[in-house]
Amino acid sequence: MTIRTTRTAITFHAPWKVPGFDALPAGTYEVDTDEEVFEGNARTAYQRVRTALRIPTAAGFESHPVVPEDLEKALERDARLASATSAAPGTDEQCPSAAEAKPWRWVPLWVRTSAPDGRK
Repeated sequence: MTIRTTRTAITFHAPWKVPGFDALPAGTYEVDTDEEVFEGNARTAYQRVRTALRIPTAAGFESHPVVPEDLEKALERDARLASATSAAPGTDEQCPSAAEAKPWRWVPLWVRTSAPDGRK
């Protein structure tokens, strides 16, 4: 049996959590997927055997098994959160994008100026 490993990068814009882990900070993480190859007469098929999340540490990386469906749900929650924070009413092209999201909310400020003597 031959096994192939595919590495993909996923990005979270906010702190996130999957079962079996403490809350992880926002950032880009690598996911390794091991698939077993089944060769047939007509075609080649692959069956997922293992999915592992690579978590950066001070000494390098730790590889932890993770359920792919839990990872997909966490990505969907993060996407909903990112779209909710970037879709504030009354925004225009000067509003920061979701990739540049800050912990504060961008709100247009209107300033009314008046003459120094009180006239409008």
